[in-house]
Amino acid sequence: MQRSLLVTITIWWACFIWAVPLSLGGRTAYFDSGTNTWLCCVPPQQFDNDLTVRLAIDTTLHWSDIAVNGIPLPVDSLVTFTDIAGDKAYPLTAVDTITGDTLHHTICFTYLPILHLQGEFNDDYQVTYVGVSLPEADTASTMFARVKHRGATTNLPGRHKRNYHIKFLDADSQKMDRKFFGLRNDNSWLLDAGQIDMLRIRNRVCTELWLDMCRKPYYADEEPKALLGVRGDMVEVFLNDRYNGIYALTEAMDRKQMKLVKSETDSTGKTTIHGMLWKTKVADGITRMTRWYGYNNDNDTWGGLEVKYPDPDDVMPTDYKTISNAFKFVCNSSHASFVEHVGEYFDLPVVMDYWIMINTLLAVDNGAKNIYWAVYDQTIDKKLTLAAWDLDCTVGQNWINVPPHNEEVVGPTRQLSGFNNLLLRLHEHNPDSFCIKAVERYRLLRNDLLSADSIYHRFENRVNWLKRCGAVARETARWTCDSDLSGNPLDFDNELAYIRQWLDSRLDYLDKGRFAPYVRGDMNRDGVVDIVDVNHTINRMLNATDYPMWYEDLVRDYVTDIADLNAVINLMLGK
Repeated sequence: MQRSLLVTITIWWACFIWAVPLSLGGRTAYFDSGTNTWLCCVPPQQFDNDLTVRLAIDTTLHWSDIAVNGIPLPVDSLVTFTDIAGDKAYPLTAVDTITGDTLHHTICFTYLPILHLQGEFNDDYQVTYVGVSLPEADTASTMFARVKHRGATTNLPGRHKRNYHIKFLDADSQKMDRKFFGLRNDNSWLLDAGQIDMLRIRNRVCTELWLDMCRKPYYADEEPKALLGVRGDMVEVFLNDRYNGIYALTEAMDRKQMKLVKSETDSTGKTTIHGMLWKTKVADGITRMTRWYGYNNDNDTWGGLEVKYPDPDDVMPTDYKTISNAFKFVCNSSHASFVEHVGEYFDLPVVMDYWIMINTLLAVDNGAKNIYWAVYDQTIDKKLTLAAWDLDCTVGQNWINVPPHNEEVVGPTRQLSGFNNLLLRLHEHNPDSFCIKAVERYRLLRNDLLSADSIYHRFENRVNWLKRCGAVARETARWTCDSDLSGNPLDFDNELAYIRQWLDSRLDYLDKGRFAPYVRGDMNRDGVVDIVDVNHTINRMLNATDYPMWYEDLVRDYVTDIADLNAVINLMLGK
């Protein structure tokens, strides 16, 4: 059925769509019907230089009397574009021989890759063509692919700038791997629209920061190339001959990315599941680890958790036992048991880095959801590690923009909340000095990766790169004040200025608060050891509710009792 569909599409589209109507030196120019602009991808070193190329126009356009920059040109002639720049539009006029109308178009250039999707897309995969033009390639290529919308809230009815999942195919409808940006060779790629992001690049920039700062998973000796996030870069996308804006083209988060051990099926058809991957799609009792109840291995979801590997279409029943035991331990273990055994269930160095990252960036949508949990090989080790996902609601961005930069939700001095119970219990019970080590780790990272300048320059450099090729202007013209942005205008300069100010305030707030240097015995985190700390210790002993989340078990016996009280008093007295 799929093969016959491919054949039908091949015949129809070869006759109608995929003839290249206009090319410059063999490079396809893509037409934006909304602005009558042709956009052509060239190497970045071509910018600020003249470009002389052959202008080729397909006969399907039915053009005559062609002129570029007001200079009449014969068909298939050389034309020079002077001082290529992102803010330049070169006039193109022609007469439509069918209607007799004079057409007024423009030609523009970019050095970002261009993807052209053509079809009517929905939540199910549609087989179609994808045109790809890369700056390093002399000609564009067209490929079969299965394409669908992806996302949760970004895919609600009424949304406009959609995300897409692309799975490339060969002419026989089999998987075909493609490599972009020198990254992995794979058939599965994602287009992230930055739909609600007032800067469009938060998810990409923050994921790159996470990949740079997070430690390797516990199985790194066996798999040194394992990654706990996805890589990618920016592209420009056309949808049905209409410019659709800036996107991040990224790898998929899957078994291959995290280098998990594959499942095995023996000669009898029995499958042994080794590595497993789950995604927390919804923040509920299960994904928050506040409520545990039984699972059904015949379902691909358990509460707000979804099985990602092994793919339920390939292996069913699945196996929730490993992640269920870990989540149940967080829900039900005693204080003493949690402190002693949590490191057997979870990859604590990675969890610690995640705790630092989401607090630093104020990731308001990542405390319990948008986390990938994985086990490398559950037949050997039951320990779970995690990968970060969907970091668009960060650095002052909320999932809605009414109002934009809502101070009550994403202001730089807001205390992040909404954590899963693992993070809460680690912060409360401080196993193996988790909290103190987190402060030390944070302050080490503050010297470079988490300095305000370092984080800001990641955003600034990316925006400047997008500006230089004209992509920022095109994105702004296409989407400013759209309902996806709650009617707010896109202004990249203002948003960068906001991020600069936000980072300075946020990091100062964390330096003096959640990640302030720890003073032994300073139970209320005000920088001194005094009678207030004695009172907090007494309240803790009495299980009162007004003690701070952060505290230290001063005598390291995992209980708060008279020995800790005496220790605080001695510290207060300087003994």
